[in-house]
Amino acid sequence: MMESAKFTDISVRYDNRVARITINRPDKLNAIRIKTYRELISAFESADASSDCNIIVLEGAGGQFTAGNDLTDLVGGEQLQLMECVQGIFTTVANLKKVLVAVVEGVAVGIGTTILLHSDIVIASSKTKFRVPFANLGVGPEGASSVLLPQVIGQKMAREVLLTGRFFSADEAFAWGLINRISEPGKAAEVAEEYISQLLQQPLASLLKTKELMRDSQPDVIAVIENELKGFGALLETEETQARIRAFLKR
Repeated sequence: MMESAKFTDISVRYDNRVARITINRPDKLNAIRIKTYRELISAFESADASSDCNIIVLEGAGGQFTAGNDLTDLVGGEQLQLMECVQGIFTTVANLKKVLVAVVEGVAVGIGTTILLHSDIVIASSKTKFRVPFANLGVGPEGASSVLLPQVIGQKMAREVLLTGRFFSADEAFAWGLINRISEPGKAAEVAEEYISQLLQQPLASLLKTKELMRDSQPDVIAVIENELKGFGALLETEETQARIRAFLKR
C-alpha cells in the first residue's frame, strides 16, 4: 500500500491496483475549494497515468461525499481561478481512461452530483441526498450536466431538478439510472468493494478500450463543459447572483 503525503484537502492511497482518492474536509462537509480542486486534478491525473492503478475510487471523509463548491470562493474575488479549476476537474474526469467508482454517503450537492455523470460505477447509501442547486444560486449548470443529466435520467426529470434545485433521494437517483446500487447507510464502500473485485478480474486493456469506445459515442463533452462555464461565469458576476450566494453563506 502506498500513501501520498503531499495533499492537505484530500488523501490518496494506492492498494492492490486501486487508487483511493478521499475528499478530506469533513468539518466543511467536504466542500471543494480552489486548493481542493487542484489537488483532485493532480490525484486523478497521476492515478490515470500510473501503472500501479487499474481502478480509481472517489469518496468523501466523515460519512459525507461533498456539499459541492465552497461558496466562499464564489464571492472572494477568486472567481477566475475557480472557473479554471472547475473546467480542469471536469475535463480531467471526462477524459479518464481508467474506471472511476464513486462511493457516495451523506450529501452529494452540485459537483457532488454532476461528477457522478462522469463516473462509471456509483454506489450511494439510502440516506444520501442529491442536489444540483445552480438555479437557486443564480448560476447555470456545470460539468456538461445540461447534456449528460437529461441523457442519464431523462429530459423531464433533468429539467425538474435543474430548474427547481430541489433535493432528491437515493431511491429517485436509482430509479432514474444515476446510481448503480443503493446500500445501507455507512455501507456504500463495502458494496463498492464487490464491484472493484469484479473489475480487477478484467484485463486492463479491455476496460480501457471499452471506456474509449463509449466515450467516442458521446457528444463533445469538453465543448459543453466550456460553454456551460462561460454562462456560469457571466451569471456569477451579476448583482443578484452575488446576493444569493451571500445569503446562502449566512445560513
